[in-house]
Amino acid sequence: MPIYEYFCQDCEKSFALLQQVGANEENTICSECNSKNVKKKFSTFSSASSSSSGFAPAASHGSGGA
Repeated sequence: MPIYEYFCQDCEKSFALLQQVGANEENTICSECNSKNVKKKFSTFSSASSSSSGFAPAASHGSGGA
């Protein structure tokens, strides 16, 4: 299940909830004030990488000499 982030327009707090895929604002209640006046926030995501730097190595390109 993904974590969705919301902003409560009544108490002006942000909160996150673990919800089923496709969860919508109409069925969400603010965890601070129990208001239903919430908006889903656009949030970023992260993923794990096996490289030590956290980035996948770039493909090497030859000189392509002709």
